[in-house]
Amino acid sequence: MKIRFNLPRPRHVRSFAEKFGRDTAFFGSIKRAEPQRYEGLPWLLGCAAVAIALCVTILFLGRLWKVEEVTATDGRYYTAAVLLRYAEVEEGDELLGFNASAVEKRLKQALPLIDTVNVHKHLSGKVSIEIAEQEKLYYTRHNVNYYIIAAESRKVLCVSAAPTEAQRVGAVYIGLPESARVRVGDKLSFVNLPYAPESTPGEVVTYEVETAEPDKEYAYVFEFAEALMASPLAPRVVGMDVSDRYDITFILDGRIRVRVGDMSELSRKLLMVERSLEDKTETLPPDLATLVDVSDPARIVHRTSPDIELPSWAE
Repeated sequence: MKIRFNLPRPRHVRSFAEKFGRDTAFFGSIKRAEPQRYEGLPWLLGCAAVAIALCVTILFLGRLWKVEEVTATDGRYYTAAVLLRYAEVEEGDELLGFNASAVEKRLKQALPLIDTVNVHKHLSGKVSIEIAEQEKLYYTRHNVNYYIIAAESRKVLCVSAAPTEAQRVGAVYIGLPESARVRVGDKLSFVNLPYAPESTPGEVVTYEVETAEPDKEYAYVFEFAEALMASPLAPRVVGMDVSDRYDITFILDGRIRVRVGDMSELSRKLLMVERSLEDKTETLPPDLATLVDVSDPARIVHRTSPDIELPSWAE
């Protein structure tokens, strides 16, 4: 049996009723304490037992629930076999034993031309991988490396010491100035693009090629690229050379070099190039390079000669 002692509060803090009321206990009182009740304890123990049983069941079933099949679809740049190799998920693995988000992250880091990737687990034991690849790509040469760049976000997706990767994906070449503005995380600085040996795959995707403000020196680079890609000439473009803002040129298939000069009247110049080639495409000799000069809209130059120089990437 428990005994509870009720002591009165100090006199200076007691009310009038407490001091002089009928039930006032001047020296305290003694009451028998009520026993504690535990009505909710059985429910608490039952819930804990159910949770433990559920965890054990999941772990047990996880051991038995295996991956029965792993599938992926071919993309333009990456085959299903490549996707499956980098996903590192195989038949016989525990279906609950791998994190789909981690697989998605690993694929995006290893295969930079992927835009979005989704890994789905099915109750049947099937794992399916779905990807969407970058739609529009540029590439450029800077120092000794070639860089594949997402046209929309300006992110550097891939760094290579040779142009084979860029040629494989069919990206469009743009020439960048010697010193381009590069975003590294949240910091902006005018520095050279990274060399391949100095960059790990995880770091490469953090670089974002960015021109200066619209009224500054290099803003023309992507402005010209986007104008050309939006013109009727886009399907024939092999590459662009815009490293000199006052002497911009680009290359069309058929070994045709087009000189547009500066950015003035750009839309009109591109239209003039299209019209000048409409009737001459089939008659151009395949063994000679052709120059179409529309830098002066009042005097279009169109000539074929072995002396016309093409950049090494257009040969």
